[in-house]
Amino acid sequence: MRPILDIADLGIAIAGRRVVRDLSFSIAPGETMALIGESGSGKSMTAAAIMGLLPPGARIAERSRLRFDGLPLRPEDDAAMRPLRGRAMSMVFQDPMSCLNPFMTVAGQIDEALQRLGTGNRAFSSEVDTGSREENPSKQRDGEFSRFGETRKYSSGQRRARILELLALVELPDPAAIARRYPHELSGGQQQRVMLAMALAAEPRLLIADEPTSALDATVQAEILRLLKNLQRRLGNALLFITHDLAAAAELAHRIVVMQAGRAVEYGPAAIVLADPREDYTRKLVSTRRMLAAPPQTPPVARASEPVLRIEELVHDYPARRILGRPFRSLHGVSLAIAPGETLGIVGESGSGKSTLARLAIGLARPGGGEITLFGTSIARMARLDRALRRRCQIIFQNPYGALNPRLSVEAAMREPLELLGLSNRDDRRRIEAALVDVGLGGDHLARYPHQLSGGQRQRVCIARALLSEPELLICDEIVSALDATVQMQVIAMLKALQAKRGFAMMFVGHDIEIVRWVSDRIAVMHRGRIVEQGPATAIVTAPQDPYTQTLMAAMPGSIGSATAAGRGEWRTPFKEHVG
Repeated sequence: MRPILDIADLGIAIAGRRVVRDLSFSIAPGETMALIGESGSGKSMTAAAIMGLLPPGARIAERSRLRFDGLPLRPEDDAAMRPLRGRAMSMVFQDPMSCLNPFMTVAGQIDEALQRLGTGNRAFSSEVDTGSREENPSKQRDGEFSRFGETRKYSSGQRRARILELLALVELPDPAAIARRYPHELSGGQQQRVMLAMALAAEPRLLIADEPTSALDATVQAEILRLLKNLQRRLGNALLFITHDLAAAAELAHRIVVMQAGRAVEYGPAAIVLADPREDYTRKLVSTRRMLAAPPQTPPVARASEPVLRIEELVHDYPARRILGRPFRSLHGVSLAIAPGETLGIVGESGSGKSTLARLAIGLARPGGGEITLFGTSIARMARLDRALRRRCQIIFQNPYGALNPRLSVEAAMREPLELLGLSNRDDRRRIEAALVDVGLGGDHLARYPHQLSGGQRQRVCIARALLSEPELLICDEIVSALDATVQMQVIAMLKALQAKRGFAMMFVGHDIEIVRWVSDRIAVMHRGRIVEQGPATAIVTAPQDPYTQTLMAAMPGSIGSATAAGRGEWRTPFKEHVG
């Protein structure tokens, strides 16, 4: 069977720096190929080259050969690529909210795409008589992709019918109601489904999904992966799935390309690559994923008579806004306690109230009712925490780039809290260097700015800064959700080691129950502003009692690497495959 996409010796350079080197692979109709690797490995740059969307200054090496449905692709020729984008190949990006126009309804955005595409491909086959068609839809005329360049006019009624058809195709409930909504009125999973609907408007033969689930909760991620499977089964398109999540790749992909520093280091059937990896880098990725599935066994923390944090019947309301017209209750009678040296994991999907609870616990917001006792002091009615309390508790946020001032060097950013908390003295530089060493960084990072650090390094700086005041309670709000799996494990292992050394308590907030379990002594499960279940981490994960917790556990990806190496004979080299 002729591949839909055939890539040989792809090389990409930006400002003279090679970001993709000698990459070769192919994708057949109905097949899913996963590109996996850490951030910076060249995955997204490869997708941009296929779509002809490379950034300014990027150049494709002359020896590179890209073919789509048997014909040469010219990614650097925008005029040649324009008829293909949306019609023959489409792309779904990681963050749907940044791709959707906040001023347009869902229907308006899909309608705009339909008017632009206006193709006689397959998009309107159920609604519009497109006339006679060639028996072989892959047949080219004059060596060009002319069949994708055709444009036709369709009535507004035909487009409205197609919009509802597409929204139903991606399994959105009540398509007519969804079509009238704006992006901010949809959940993250619904936004991603709308992006899928737009990408599938012309039923392209190749769909590229670039990290489409990395920002989603486990339950929503499972739904999107299932949807991608169902759509491929129904439409027969080829799928290039880009991810750093091995579990997602194992769930979806037929074959895998493992990328490191722009190169394909391993390539083969998904079950074989994950069960019996050949290369050290792939083994590292697989072992990291297996570590998450098997958290370390730690002795239970002895519960002290006085917890560092006690929350009783906590209520929080967001005030009425013009868009809602009424107050919104984000927390309903939440109660919990954290003992000295203990880690309490807070897990739940987006919108469950986790981050609101974290902010209330450290005095960054005021509750509407209930009690918060921090180190024996009631803070529920305090306008702001005094300096003595602030020294004893610190918070680390999800986005380290947003938490660090881009105009301040690492040293200046770490001096700031020492000065604000009255802890500054002549030993500041020595203390800052020691804090950086504790989180695995060195003194050579002091003069760097946030943009000169990787995501993992920025988060380590934030952790080091939070620990400078030697807090007794550390609140971690989704601190690893934006990081690669290997970096996630490095950060949480480092955090546990620092906790063992210094003895601080932690509230660890997250939506990935595997990571929360790995870190936590106990877990509290939140759903719609309520704690529906809490108890020892092992008990919550192995024997969940509440139906919502059971749903979370069912949505966890299956184990990877369960296949044997019996299929070794099917292994194919990552180079020169299907190249004619």
